[in-house]
Amino acid sequence: MRLHPAALPEAGHVRLDVPGGSIEIPVLDARVAVIGSGAAGLNAAVHAAESGMDAATIVIITDEWGGGTSYNSGSDKQTYYKLSIAGEGTDSPIVMARDLFDGGSMHGDIALAEAAGSIEEFFHLVRIGVEFPRTELGMYPGYQTDNDTRQRATSVGPYTSREMVEALAREAARLGIGMLDGHVAMRILVDNKARATRVVGVACFKRGDHAGVRSPIKSSRDLAITIIRAPAVILATGGPANIYSRSAYPAAQRCSLGLGIEAGATMQNLPFMQYGIASSKFRWNLSGSFQQVIPSYWVKGESHDEKVELLHEWLPSVGDIAYQTFLKGYHWPFNPAKCNPGAINHSSIIDLAIHEVTIMQGKRVFMDFRMNPWDLLGAQFSVDDLPAEARGYLEASGAMQSSPIKRLEALNPFAIEVYADHGISLESEAIEVHVAAQHCNGGFTGDVNWESPRVRGLYPVGEANGSHGQHRPGGAALNAGQVGGLRAARHLASLVMVPSPPSLLDVEHVAQEQLVPVLARLHVGKAGGVGIACEVDTALAEIRHRMASAGGIVRSIEGLRKARDEAKVLVEKLDGIAIAVETREVLGEYLAARDAAITHHAILAAMAEQLANEPGVHPCYVVASEDGEAVRDIVGRQGSFSTIEKGTQNRLLETQVLGSRVEHAWIDARPVPDVKGSFEAALQRRRRD
Repeated sequence: MRLHPAALPEAGHVRLDVPGGSIEIPVLDARVAVIGSGAAGLNAAVHAAESGMDAATIVIITDEWGGGTSYNSGSDKQTYYKLSIAGEGTDSPIVMARDLFDGGSMHGDIALAEAAGSIEEFFHLVRIGVEFPRTELGMYPGYQTDNDTRQRATSVGPYTSREMVEALAREAARLGIGMLDGHVAMRILVDNKARATRVVGVACFKRGDHAGVRSPIKSSRDLAITIIRAPAVILATGGPANIYSRSAYPAAQRCSLGLGIEAGATMQNLPFMQYGIASSKFRWNLSGSFQQVIPSYWVKGESHDEKVELLHEWLPSVGDIAYQTFLKGYHWPFNPAKCNPGAINHSSIIDLAIHEVTIMQGKRVFMDFRMNPWDLLGAQFSVDDLPAEARGYLEASGAMQSSPIKRLEALNPFAIEVYADHGISLESEAIEVHVAAQHCNGGFTGDVNWESPRVRGLYPVGEANGSHGQHRPGGAALNAGQVGGLRAARHLASLVMVPSPPSLLDVEHVAQEQLVPVLARLHVGKAGGVGIACEVDTALAEIRHRMASAGGIVRSIEGLRKARDEAKVLVEKLDGIAIAVETREVLGEYLAARDAAITHHAILAAMAEQLANEPGVHPCYVVASEDGEAVRDIVGRQGSFSTIEKGTQNRLLETQVLGSRVEHAWIDARPVPDVKGSFEAALQRRRRD
């Protein structure tokens, strides 16, 4: 379901002085501009219309309809996290908020807002057509996911977030919300001369008329730039998708966090990424049943067909290899607390083994559902020999067959179908794997209404919002994206005084100050000069290599500081060169590369700051004593597994980019509020509102 093209009223034009002359840019008026067309952005737009705003004044700006993470990512059973509403267990918003808060580095009031809003948003999705499983008596059963204390998880299968996008798109179309498809946001324009920095609107350009058709630029007038004048911008562009060489993010998803960074918005918790094992050719998380059926991991040997089992040098026995692989399904995200060989669950050693072989040694690792690990090792073992927990689970699931692929067919045939949908047969080929960046728990700071405290009128939602800290339950990000959109929309709708739009002259002054420096770097319509493709490809390759080697699951303070300084140099280099732009597609590629450069500089600076000041807090990585230390030596050091240092769990690291400087501040986490308010007080508030 596609949305109809937006038909925003034209307010007039602004004239900008650029090298070689001037250009006129049309200015359109909107009440709310949503950047991004994933589940979080669509939901915010839908709730804005449902809250009473005129749908014709709400516009969704998207680079590529259907190209984002929500629509193109998933897992064996993609989880949506909510308050438990089935079974005999006890749950409440306060209990769920405390569990989220206990994940570390998360504000308690935000945790309570996400918990309290989870049921409303879950049933909002049910109402618009997302078919979550329910019993014949109307209960919605759940299951326990990673970092979950209760059975709060639910799913509609591998494509939960895609079904959310499809349902929300149908609802947005029904409400009459329009979009600007194929439009790339260039800059969030802000008035930073007022008492409080406030959003003015968004400058964007039309990437092209048709997929695969280049849009030539002969002069600045061909840039097809438009300014959307709007008092509110909902930033729903997702996470830092294209800054890692090994990524589970969809290839089409670009990084757009630079929009908020350059608008002056504060970020928080940037060092806390989520990594896990994923396939390379087709980007997909290999969690849950993919691991529980105990496939083999092997490295290509010297001969063409030689397969060397990966884990026998890392784990003490074939039984432990089988059991830790099974546990990896329950505990997919890399966690240094699960790297201690002396603990029952040390399944994250598998991630370290893959990292060592792929990143440090440059070899290729494969997951094979055709062979058991004990087959590769020539060992006497079977699933009957597994510990009771694993054996009982497989028995109850009818998955005691002799090979991983047969067990997967019994346990979760949909997992096989996902790969078949992308031309990969798990029955006939092994899949190359790596440890991939999958999610950033950090992002832009928002208050309890998801509004940026530094930039009024800017609402980061979805993964762009940094509400989560060190650990979060699986599926909590989907819930946070929905609740954030709801709260942002309601806050906008509740404003008694909507800021009057700035005059065209004021818009012109802001655009001259903030947009023209970008345009001044462009050599429009000139062949030769700087090779844009070479510059962009080289810059992205440099960024991705730097993040994989310094900002992954193995970090050192020396490596991070070196990478941070190199990242700053790259940003300065991209800002200091003239770019030959012959098509609008090339302009988009340049802006994406520059955005990735700005973003990875901020993230590496935050990672270095966090490791230097909280050496005992590393929930998603292990610490090398020096840059380049062998991973196996790290496993041998007990100190690498202490992930929470007393007194530091409830701090957040805030980061802001000011020109070429990156500044940091440590903030104590606000506690979960004491909620003793009566029903009558809530009723009186409703009447006042």
